[in-house]
Amino acid sequence: MTPLEKITFKNKVNKIITAYKRYKARLTTMSQYSNQASTNDKTTSGIEYIGGRDSNGKKQGFGIQKMKEGSKFRGIFINDKANGWGIYEHKAGDIYRGQYENDRTSGYGEYSHGNGAIYYGYWLDDMQFGIGYEIWSDSSKYSGEYNNGKKDGIGTYIWQDGTKYRGEWKLNNIEGIGMYNYIDGRQYAGEWKNNQMHGYGEFFWAEGKKYIGFYKNDKKDGFGIYFWPTNKFFVGFWKDGKQNGVGKYIKGDTSQFGVWKSGKRQKWLGNDDEFTNYLDPNEEKFTHFFNIGKNQLIKFMELEENDDETE
Repeated sequence: MTPLEKITFKNKVNKIITAYKRYKARLTTMSQYSNQASTNDKTTSGIEYIGGRDSNGKKQGFGIQKMKEGSKFRGIFINDKANGWGIYEHKAGDIYRGQYENDRTSGYGEYSHGNGAIYYGYWLDDMQFGIGYEIWSDSSKYSGEYNNGKKDGIGTYIWQDGTKYRGEWKLNNIEGIGMYNYIDGRQYAGEWKNNQMHGYGEFFWAEGKKYIGFYKNDKKDGFGIYFWPTNKFFVGFWKDGKQNGVGKYIKGDTSQFGVWKSGKRQKWLGNDDEFTNYLDPNEEKFTHFFNIGKNQLIKFMELEENDDETE
């Protein structure tokens, strides 16, 4: 949410307060209506209402309704239901200020929780829906899309320590395409599933390391290329975050094929053609990457060429 959108939201909230003051001033006039039109009514269900009514006795215009459990609504009624701007104060301390439609929060509204969290944004049928901005008591914040009361769509979440995620959400979970920035300079851009790196992605380290490849359940899994700033590459397969299967190790202008298991090299292969014997059928599609040279890898990974070959 941009600063301009925040200001617009705040302006709309201020309209609630202004409207309430205006209608409160009219309440004295309303009290002069007949008993059917104005006076304090208390139903057998324990709901107490003070405000305007139409000729059929239905709540109409500005009114105050107190619930049996202690909650209170102040706002506009049309045809016996909250419609338009209103303020709902929950017994527990939560407060909603915003628009209603047929007794449900719909339109723009601000919800202040008793624990300090605040939501500014849009609602539909009593649930957050559309664009919204939410901030929690620990200063974490989210701005983006909501659907049926949950973060869903495109949004940005910033944690208390400054960690940031920008991208897609589904049912309150990070899911889809997005970029995650850590406070130590690391960055991941790629696919997510259920709050975990899952699918294709690119991971960058502040010191210059870089990984391009596939992830599963937050770990490198499948084909991937790893670069060290000491001018080294590993091109090959991974499992559970570790090198696993056939791979090609490149250092400077030299390279050699080998076989790894759980991050440990099992053996070097005698010639460059032998590696194909260790490929599963579903891995053969990555053969091209084993055959390209260092300069092509540098270009593919968008690296700056480095002649330093030290460990």
